[in-house]
Amino acid sequence: MIDSHGTGPAEGGRAVRLAALGGVIAPIVFAALVIVAGLAYDGYSHVGQKISELGGEGADFAVLQNLNFALLGVLILGFSWALARVLGPSYLGPALIGYFGLVAVAHAWIPCDVGCKGETAIGLLHNVTGLSGFVAAILGMFMLARRWREDTIWHPHAGFTRGAVAVALGGLVWFVITQAADIQSLAGIAQRIFAGALLVWIAVSAWRLRRSLDIDSSPGGVPAAVATARWEAK
Repeated sequence: MIDSHGTGPAEGGRAVRLAALGGVIAPIVFAALVIVAGLAYDGYSHVGQKISELGGEGADFAVLQNLNFALLGVLILGFSWALARVLGPSYLGPALIGYFGLVAVAHAWIPCDVGCKGETAIGLLHNVTGLSGFVAAILGMFMLARRWREDTIWHPHAGFTRGAVAVALGGLVWFVITQAADIQSLAGIAQRIFAGALLVWIAVSAWRLRRSLDIDSSPGGVPAAVATARWEAK
C-alpha cells in the first residue's frame, strides 16, 4: 500500500530504521565528544561543572560542544519522528521527546554564560529552555511507559522506562537543589545522572525500535509484519 506521501511501508521502513539508528548513535557520540571537549578545556571538572559550560562563554573550543548539541538534537528529532511513525496515535509522548531534541539544537546557538548561572539574558534563556527540555523529555518517557503497559510488543520496555524516569527525575531534583543551595561542587555529577538516564533510555529505546522493524521469526521475536500493518493502517 502507498501512503499519502508516495512511500510504501518498505521505503518508510528504511527511513524509520535510519532514524532509529540515529537515536542509538546520538548518545554515544554525544558522550564521547563531551569527554573530548572536557579534555580540551583546561581545568574542567565533570563532577563540578555543567555540560553546557563546555560550549559556554569563555570555553576553550566552544564550537566543538555546540556542534555536539546540534548533532544530538537533530538525531533525537529523527528518533522521535520514527517513534511516532511506528507507535501511531497518540503522538504526545514522542513529541515531548522531540521537543528535547529541538532544545538541544537551539543550544548550539544559545550558549550559557560563565558557570551557566543565568546572569545574562542569553544565559538565562539557555538555562530556562534547558530545564524545560529535560522536564518535557522525562514527562514524555513517563507517558510512553504508561502507554506501553498495555502494548504486547512494548510491554517489556515499560519497566525499563519507568526505572529511567525515576533515575532521571531523582537526578534532576538533586541538580535543582544544588543550584538553589549554590553547591556547585556537585552540580556536574547531578546533571550527568539525569542527562545520562535520559540518553541511555533514548539509545536503548531506539535500538528496540529498530529491532521491531526487523523480521524475527525466532520464538518470542518481534515480527516486522506488525510494524508494516501499522504503516498500512495510516
